[in-house]
Amino acid sequence: MAEISSLNKQYKLDSLGLLPDFCLQEIFSREINNATAAKIIILLSENTRLKVLENFNMVRAVRINKIINDFENGELEIPFSRFEKTCEDLMDRVQELKEDGRIQVPTICLDESILNTSGELSDFSDTLPRFNFYHNDIHDLISWWNLAAKNIKSLFGQKAQAENIVLKRLEDEFSAEIFAHTIDDLRKSEFSDKAEGLRVSTFREYELRLNLIEEFLLELLDKKNDRDFAARLADHFPEDNSMQDKLLKNGPLLLIPAVKDELPAEDIAMSLFKLKLIHDEYDMHGIEKLIRSSNNYYFTKGLSITSSNMNPKYANRIIKVRKKSILDEFGIKLKMIIDAATCIRENASTYIMLELMSSYTVYDFEE
Repeated sequence: MAEISSLNKQYKLDSLGLLPDFCLQEIFSREINNATAAKIIILLSENTRLKVLENFNMVRAVRINKIINDFENGELEIPFSRFEKTCEDLMDRVQELKEDGRIQVPTICLDESILNTSGELSDFSDTLPRFNFYHNDIHDLISWWNLAAKNIKSLFGQKAQAENIVLKRLEDEFSAEIFAHTIDDLRKSEFSDKAEGLRVSTFREYELRLNLIEEFLLELLDKKNDRDFAARLADHFPEDNSMQDKLLKNGPLLLIPAVKDELPAEDIAMSLFKLKLIHDEYDMHGIEKLIRSSNNYYFTKGLSITSSNMNPKYANRIIKVRKKSILDEFGIKLKMIIDAATCIRENASTYIMLELMSSYTVYDFEE
């Protein structure tokens, strides 16, 4: 450890602590991956280490700290030559950034208020609402991501803090994971692969939930025996025979059935089977209180259709067509969020981002 500590003095690494935040954020942008950043930070004194780490968003800071802790606890070995090479590469990078004009260290005394955006950061935090794309329509989705992107771009020297605010406001798992990948050190191909994987898995999970709800709604229109309904629910799972047995055995024992977007598909299936049993005995009056907490629009809207006494032929068609429409919109939302995240990642203009997101609709959205 003493040997690598000498590199701090040799390369004057603690001078990093004298740089403005915007310079540190440019130096340690995504082009410097987490492992490389960790090797530099290991060499810094405590105060400089804290100063540099403050300029990483929480996603990267967690990963960098994990590498540092593993090294300092003896769980990770890094040769001296790797540290030396990293320092040399850092010096070359700083020189290149200065020559390209991407960082400019002021040589005269500036009024610090020019670079102080803490008030704007606070305003951004106060005005950015929580986001859950399950419950936001397309217009709200576009407006929210536009607001997020504009502030990440405009808050000079506070990019990492703005990214943290955005991440904390994301309540649905898909958006949070996509944005976490956006602000990490992933290469372009890695980001694309992870985003596509998340899109496919999220869509399939949601489609499964709607398929289960559709089975329940159609069951209310054309009642069959419990075993037949359990079999049709179970058909949507890989282990259909064991799932059918679970439904028949455990479904009647469920105390508080719930149909919510955030619940696993198996839990929803169990709840739907229980609700069907209650409905068979008490009709809609028996499940009214139990369904009030549901946040799944297809479920609540479908129940209003099945209980409307309309011709079952039309009710059946409405339920099936509405499911398709909801799935289509859901798929569009996923693509919009990936496009927005990609634009933020690549520092594209908000005009380009708005045009990309609007291209999925027949409307134009302006800032």
